[in-house]
Amino acid sequence: MSSGSLSSRRSESGMTLVEILITVVILASGLLGMAALQTRSISYNSIAYLNSLSNIIAYDMLDRIKANPVYAVDGPGYSASVGNVPTTYPDDCDTADCTPSELARYDIEQWKFILDAQLPNADGSIVRTDTPEGRNYTITVFFDDSKGQQPRRQVILRSTM
Repeated sequence: MSSGSLSSRRSESGMTLVEILITVVILASGLLGMAALQTRSISYNSIAYLNSLSNIIAYDMLDRIKANPVYAVDGPGYSASVGNVPTTYPDDCDTADCTPSELARYDIEQWKFILDAQLPNADGSIVRTDTPEGRNYTITVFFDDSKGQQPRRQVILRSTM
């Protein structure tokens, strides 16, 4: 056996420290990339959840408006500005009969309470406009998922009655 074939066998028998270091660097960068991707995924999922929830709450208010046509279409109509969020859950019309006007006030207070309870730093407004086609309602839901770092997000729902 020559000494040349023995030395070539020794160099092929294992990995060098440099090869192991390169493998660790590649593996670590892949794992860091996966962690960053997971973090982004959770963030986008949270935003999508809050947008979906704000849509559901806006449609809930539209359904409340449609359920009270005496006040919403034929009467003065629903209207609410930003602010005036109740501190306790309104249940006035749950335990007693209400007039269409009282029901409208109850609907708005309950809607604002639910907004505040379900979405971060949330509020909403309802704007009514009369047109030849009918009465238009614009329901806007505001919420802040950035803890004040960005402007509040808003979801706008428009409907004609």
